[in-house]
Amino acid sequence: MTDKSIPEKTMAELEGEARERARSTMAAQDPTPGIVPGQPEVTRFRKASGHRTLIVSLLSLGVLIALAFAGDRLLGIVKQGDSEEMETAPRSGGTAQQERKNLGMDNNPFGLFGEEKPDVAAENLQPQSTPEPVLNKAAALADNSENVSDAGHEASQSERPGNTPPGEPPDSDATTEENPGVAKITGVRRLGLDPDLYLPVDHYIPCSMMQRFVSDVGGRISCLVSEDVYSASGHVKLLPAGTVARGLYRTGALQHGRSRMFVVWTELRTPEPNSLQIPLVDTEASGSLGEAGVAGWIDTHFWERFGNALMLSTVQDVAAAVADTAPGKDRDTDYTENTRAATAEMAKTTLENSIDIPPTMYLNQGDVIGILTGTDIDFSSVWKLRLQKRWYER
Repeated sequence: MTDKSIPEKTMAELEGEARERARSTMAAQDPTPGIVPGQPEVTRFRKASGHRTLIVSLLSLGVLIALAFAGDRLLGIVKQGDSEEMETAPRSGGTAQQERKNLGMDNNPFGLFGEEKPDVAAENLQPQSTPEPVLNKAAALADNSENVSDAGHEASQSERPGNTPPGEPPDSDATTEENPGVAKITGVRRLGLDPDLYLPVDHYIPCSMMQRFVSDVGGRISCLVSEDVYSASGHVKLLPAGTVARGLYRTGALQHGRSRMFVVWTELRTPEPNSLQIPLVDTEASGSLGEAGVAGWIDTHFWERFGNALMLSTVQDVAAAVADTAPGKDRDTDYTENTRAATAEMAKTTLENSIDIPPTMYLNQGDVIGILTGTDIDFSSVWKLRLQKRWYER
């Protein structure tokens, strides 16, 4: 037999066998299998958790929801029972309230409050005596058509505390009548107008006379608005220049010693096309600074009022002087007495007829007067605003 040569192992095979021997030696030394190398020894006592935590959380949440629902139902049942008991319980009479009155003062143990004990029930049963009517002098002087007794009766009724229902505040008008020094409360309301589409009250509008004005005969007056009129905000032109204002005035409104005349404006008319008729309410003429009335040149008619009387008086004085200087005059006989008496009577009558001639005011064409608006003028029913594009957006 021939001996076969055993092939030598390579380095890789030898290294693998060495690793297997070392691994088997380590496994033989460790009596507890299943421990991952590198982990602490305490981990081998931990049990597999699985989904236990999730299950416990869901069960706890369900228990809490059930407890909340049960508590809500229980509270509702308790409240319903209390309300039913309150409805079925008999209402207590007024004796309990009467027994608590005076807080023990009815007993009067030491005799400090008088000998007789007041009977509360008897007092409640007694009818209240009606107070005598009081004469209200202010109401009697303010309105003569009302009866004085009725006014006094109403005053007594307003002073009686029983008229005011319990739990309600007293009437503010009655309180003001009882206390004249107390000011009334004025409510405030919102105006509610678009500031771009209305003219405010007391707005001054300059206007030029179109015709000559003479105040001797009452009639109509008209003027021409000489400039554009803008809204309360000052952004929108509401009345263009050329708008005509029409008004009224009365004869005899100008009296002696006065230099201004009252004129009322009735309407405004804007120029064509699309002319608007704007009625005016409580709108009067004014000066350039807002003073009421129209001012102009005034003729007082001095010579018409006093000229004739002065002339007759002068004639009478001249006749008397001539009679005194005439030759052969009898000092005991006055031949001009009747003439002088008749002349004096004529002068008196002439003065009475001419003294009441009213003054006359004159205004020429082009004189500037003012229009002072009496109320707010709303243009929202006529004009509508729209957004205007810029020049670079067109």
